Amino acid sequence: MGKIEWARWANENAIASSCVVIMGGILAVSGQFELWQVGVYSIIMGVLMILLEYPRGRRQKGTSPERKFQFPLSVVVSKGRLLTRSYLVRFIVYLIISVPCCFILPTLLGAVCYMTTGCIYLAAGISGEEWTPIGREPMQQGPTVFEEIRRPPPRGPVQEGTDTKNKL
Repeated sequence: MGKIEWARWANENAIASSCVVIMGGILAVSGQFELWQVGVYSIIMGVLMILLEYPRGRRQKGTSPERKFQFPLSVVVSKGRLLTRSYLVRFIVYLIISVPCCFILPTLLGAVCYMTTGCIYLAAGISGEEWTPIGREPMQQGPTVFEEIRRPPPRGPVQEGTDTKNKL
């Protein structure tokens, strides 16, 4: 059997977790909870994490389909070097940003989801995975010079040993 690519699973889990955190933050702010500032924090962190996690990394084997409009964000993530490419750093980041979300009930589920995402990134980091951008293959350019037509239509099969230039 093949090796599990933990990073792909963690990436999808991170996007779903960010959506849960954003919804919890909206609920905390609109419900006028006592610590509604944590709700604002969770909305901001959820949006930032979606922007960080939206570009998919390249798979180790097989094809890697890009997400729609991924290219501009993947340029930003690839410029972050160690902070955005290392999955061990992402593990630490997810654990740190999940702590404030634990203080009120609406964002608690999102915090648990972020902790789960961090643990999956820990497994990806231990297995030696790292985020690499999906390279775009250069578009193949068609022929720029067309050969001139040697025989008028209808063109039948060319017989060997005959010179087609002289027959035109």
